[in-house]
Amino acid sequence: MRAQLQNSPQHGSGRMISPLCIHKGVPSVLFTVRAKYMRNHRGEISFPGGKRDPTDTTILDTALREMGEEISIFQDQVEVLGEYLPMPNKDCTMRVHSFVGIIKEPIEDIGTIVYNPDEVQRVFTVPMQDLMDPQKKSLVPFRNSKYLYPIWNLEEENISIWGLTAFILDGVLRQIAKEGPANAVEIPKGSETESYRPLKLSA
Repeated sequence: MRAQLQNSPQHGSGRMISPLCIHKGVPSVLFTVRAKYMRNHRGEISFPGGKRDPTDTTILDTALREMGEEISIFQDQVEVLGEYLPMPNKDCTMRVHSFVGIIKEPIEDIGTIVYNPDEVQRVFTVPMQDLMDPQKKSLVPFRNSKYLYPIWNLEEENISIWGLTAFILDGVLRQIAKEGPANAVEIPKGSETESYRPLKLSA
């Protein structure tokens, strides 16, 4: 996976990190739910991240600092695997650089993670096996466009993972499964869903 993750120039406005972890002995992905009174994306499922601070030297510094501020998991507690392909946000007003990291220490009790209530409503994990289950993932049109976007509906957790978080998650899971960095598919005219053609999103 390290070899497949892509490097890119240090520009763009958003940075985030996708935390992989072992929760109760199970390989999982850690997510946050943004606080309901946040100005943007309130109540949505997300990865830790945010905008650059003047004290940040690199875009990775930003991602790691934000993770520490949001969920008290700091740089020395994470092994960074690399950076995934930069993505546009939903309004195409910024590029978001996302990193993938593994939390070094296994997590037994998710309740031990101390999060910042000003930014985070709660923290939870989802087993990778569930995220890779095709029955739990679907592709839906976005704003009547010609593109389909991935979405996970996890009924047992009563959650839906969509938007930029789902984009990045889909790409990372594809890298882990060695399927290549496809994150959206175009709807070919007059074709059925089985013939959707993966598109690579690149810088």
